[in-house]
Order: sequence, then structure tokens, then C-alpha cells
Amino acid sequence: MATTMDLRIDLQPITAQGSTEPFAWHAGIQARAQAFHTVDAILLREDRAELEGIRLDRALAAAAAAGLADAGTLLAVPVQVRAGAPDRLLGHLFRAALRHRFPLDQIVVEISADESTDRDAAAAMIHACTDRGMMIGLSDFAAGPLALGLLAHCSPRLIRLAPALVHHLEAAPARARLVEGVLRLAGGMGVTVIAPVPTAEAGQRAAAAAGLRHFQGTPNSAPHVRRYTRPVRRWGAPIAATRLAA
Repeated sequence: MATTMDLRIDLQPITAQGSTEPFAWHAGIQARAQAFHTVDAILLREDRAELEGIRLDRALAAAAAAGLADAGTLLAVPVQVRAGAPDRLLGHLFRAALRHRFPLDQIVVEISADESTDRDAAAAMIHACTDRGMMIGLSDFAAGPLALGLLAHCSPRLIRLAPALVHHLEAAPARARLVEGVLRLAGGMGVTVIAPVPTAEAGQRAAAAAGLRHFQGTPNSAPHVRRYTRPVRRWGAPIAATRLAA
């Protein structure tokens, strides 16, 4: 197993068509597959919650360092619902926001709507966020049974479409019609639908024809990435508070 864990915070802008000013940012939390995700998979649930707390803290730290709190934009923060009880995970998020002075009313708690997501855990997180007045986002949305089921029980602020759903729409008319259906459904609920920004001109035309108006990322530009590393603990060793080095 690797001796270091490489954790990256990838801040990507979310803009409306025709605008260069982001109205929101997405705090992607990434790591090398053979380090972070391997360790996460073998941990006990209580240890996964602590690891998720580290991820959330790093996401809020990166957003604060980038000046997003003062900018007043939304920040979509992915939360892994399988990592622990909703109260505990939201507690980590609230403490991170307080520590880095990031306003809670700018945070969107993002929950994966991928079909592999634990339905009960996702529903519990939605309920906990609703009770606390937190904004909700659904990611990896591909209009599958789980995604539509979650959407039926909440009014998310944002929906991020699964990249596979909108990939090369110009060559996939069936998927384009599906995207149009999601947009009609979301539009009736007042939900903003976001897709990865198309890089090719044909993809841009197809996205516009399908009705997509909000995009994540910027073509031909490097993402704003902040990298952190920390040692990976030995198997069976207790988790200790560890300062992450930028």
C-alpha cells in the first residue's frame, strides 16, 4: 500500500450560458485510487466518518483560500453518505465551515444520485439537510430509478448531470431527448441543471439544442487544484488528529 495519501481539492466554476462570472463552484474531492479510496474502503464506518471529516475540512479550506466566501457564490460540496450517520457528517461540515469562516447559507450539500448509491443513506441525508435548512444538490444524475426517487422526495438547489448522459449529445439523439425531459422536470421545480461544459463546437450546439444553459468547468483551462498529503495509517492503527500540509 502507498505510504502517502494524495488528496486534491478541484474547484471548478459553474456558470450560466453567456456569462463569465460563476454563480457557484464545485469542490471536487479527489485522490489517487490506490491510496485514498483503497483506505476508505477497508475502514470501519466510524473511521470513514473521520476520514470524510478531513475531506470536508480540506474542501472548505480550499474554498476559503480562493476567496469564495467573500464572493458570495454557492459552493457545492460532495458528501459521501455511506461514510456515517447524517448528523455526524453534517457536524463535520458545520465545524469546517465555522473553522474557515465559510457561510453555511452558501453551501450546497451534494449527494450522489448514481444508481450504486445507498438509497436509505441518501434519503436520510436529504431528510437531515431539509430539517436544518441546508441546500441540497444531486450529482451523477442520469434519470435512473434511484435518481428520480430521490428527486421525488426533495427540492434540490442544483442537479449535476452524469457526464456519461451528456457526452457527445450530437451523436446520441435518444440521450438528448432524455436530457430534455430532465430539464422539463427540473424547470417545473425551479431546480438548476448543470452539465460538464462541452469542449467541441458540435457538442456545444447539441447542448444548447437540448436546452442546457448552465455548465461546470471552462474549456481549455486548467482547474483550480489545491493538493494535500498525509501519511496513510497502518492497518488496524487508531486514527489520530493529523495536520495536513498544503
